[in-house]
Amino acid sequence: MSSTFIAFRRVIFVGVISALMPVGVFAAERIGNFTLLDERGKAVELHYHRQAPAIVLLAHRSESSLVARASALVEELRAVRQIPFFLINPVTSESRASLQRDKERQGISAAILQDDSQLVSETLGLSYAGEVLVINPRSWEIVYRGPVTEHADGSGEPYLQAALMALDTGAAPGVASVPAPADYSGELFDLPGRDVAQHTSISYSTDIAPLLQEKCANCHRTGGIGPWAMTSHAMVQGFSPMIREVLLTKRMPPWHADPQVNTFSHDMGLSIAEMQTLVHWIDAGAQRGAGEDPLAAMIDVASEWELGEPDLIVDLPAFTAPATGTIDYQFLEAINPLDRDVWVRAVQIVPGDRQVLHHAIATFGTAETRNMAGIDSGGALFQSQLMTFVPGNETYVYPEGTGVLVPAGTTFHSQMHYTTYGRETVDQTRIGLYFMDEEPQFNLQHYAILNLDLEIPPGVAEHEEVAYYDFRKDAVIYSLFPHAHYRGRSASFSIQYPDGHEELVLSVPNYDFNWQRYFQLANPLEVPAGTRLVQRMVFDNSDNNLSNPDPTRTVEFGEQTWEEMLYGGVSFRYANKEDDVRDIDALEYMTSISMGFMDKNLDGKIELNEMPERARQRLAMAFVILDKDKSGGLELLEFQQLMDRP
Repeated sequence: MSSTFIAFRRVIFVGVISALMPVGVFAAERIGNFTLLDERGKAVELHYHRQAPAIVLLAHRSESSLVARASALVEELRAVRQIPFFLINPVTSESRASLQRDKERQGISAAILQDDSQLVSETLGLSYAGEVLVINPRSWEIVYRGPVTEHADGSGEPYLQAALMALDTGAAPGVASVPAPADYSGELFDLPGRDVAQHTSISYSTDIAPLLQEKCANCHRTGGIGPWAMTSHAMVQGFSPMIREVLLTKRMPPWHADPQVNTFSHDMGLSIAEMQTLVHWIDAGAQRGAGEDPLAAMIDVASEWELGEPDLIVDLPAFTAPATGTIDYQFLEAINPLDRDVWVRAVQIVPGDRQVLHHAIATFGTAETRNMAGIDSGGALFQSQLMTFVPGNETYVYPEGTGVLVPAGTTFHSQMHYTTYGRETVDQTRIGLYFMDEEPQFNLQHYAILNLDLEIPPGVAEHEEVAYYDFRKDAVIYSLFPHAHYRGRSASFSIQYPDGHEELVLSVPNYDFNWQRYFQLANPLEVPAGTRLVQRMVFDNSDNNLSNPDPTRTVEFGEQTWEEMLYGGVSFRYANKEDDVRDIDALEYMTSISMGFMDKNLDGKIELNEMPERARQRLAMAFVILDKDKSGGLELLEFQQLMDRP
């Protein structure tokens, strides 16, 4: 049978089905982008699937046999066409755990997206469980809305199949809306927010402006890092469509931690109620209403120092970045002008040109550690760290009761990663230090988790890499910092306790290279010696990733943004004062870092076949000698002896 005949038959079939549909034709409905988390906490963005022939969304509620049947029918069509298919659940009383249980019980294989604010469901106009939407990614229009088939039991006219076949052939699907059949009547959703008229009572002066002041205006101010300033209602109203979009795609506020995993002391995210209030106000026209304009009355803070004038400002040497090309890491040095020891309680790093500075790791040390830091980028790990600057992470206030001692006679250094952006520029970054009046109880430690053995295959959308750090002493963990480059898709940290149980403590489902930060735990984690901190990073090396520099190459660890990193920062203190240290034991530290990424199966020992290939033959005899318990691999202390060999 010729392909021409098959295509012709499909067109005839679609035409016949369209003629039989009891439909109401409506104007093509263009929809915006959104991001939701599924039942496992994974982020799903609608526009990520822009290259698909179609996208199918199915409204879901738990314990609905109708939804289960509809899902099974969609899966049959999906298997043939390889189209993205997701269920959306707007029932606020349902948890992720209940969605997981329903998915197993009903045999549903597609991801269930949790729309806990109901804002996406309101935007899509979902009415009942079992309702299906077909979206054309070429125009982002809904080309079909209604049941999968004419009847809930799967019989009758195959509406969904007709719409998909029309898209297959390039024919106009006859933009159609089918009312909910009578046997769907018990599946109606309660979405009170869809009534726009009721949102006209939301007050800009008392509801919206104070919310923007608290959550947004610190960055969106004159001279701030936001691209525009929230100086009045007129400015906010003008940008309101953009505000709505960045809220529904979870791009703003720049806080990407999963709200259902742990709580953090500096959470910049919006609550569900705050999201609903802001979006509903925008949907009702973003009206000014009565009352004063609190944004217009705000006094611009002239100082660039968030915590006020620092006790010491360290001016790093000016660096001229060329317009184009790759810039090797720079290691800048500044003399410590103080003739006394000081305890630091907070740090802020202010770049001279934010566009050119990718990151800065501010450290201090002696001439010996400076020499180590000057050899290569890894040397910065061996110096005492003040903080790491990345976009979105400019100020670090140390946890109560902790500080960092900067002795007299040490020198300030900073590892600087610059990236060109089309014009020559001069950056002179400054480091502001805030001192303590008296010595704190504990010294704050900044350690890193690294995986130097990355190998991310070309074209792969989800490639996971892992690394860990083992605590040898009792510790208290304060904050976590995940870092990758443009292919970073999601990140997580979990704690593996000595008794074997594991706890997820931070999940960043939609990692954003442009906004990175220390996630400071609201309740610091007390962990016993032998606890393992595991970082997982998922990389997207496909061409669906719009930020991907080159989806055709295998990507390895590297310093430049077109390469990749799995880097994790952890700030902690030792639980017992007698264990407190101020200087890093380089051998112990490098052993822990190396073991954390070489131990591929996370069994606590390194086998010879887990070592880099070029080192296996050279180290084979050493492995035999050092493996004293004949376990087939080297545990931590045995591996440290190997690292100490000349």
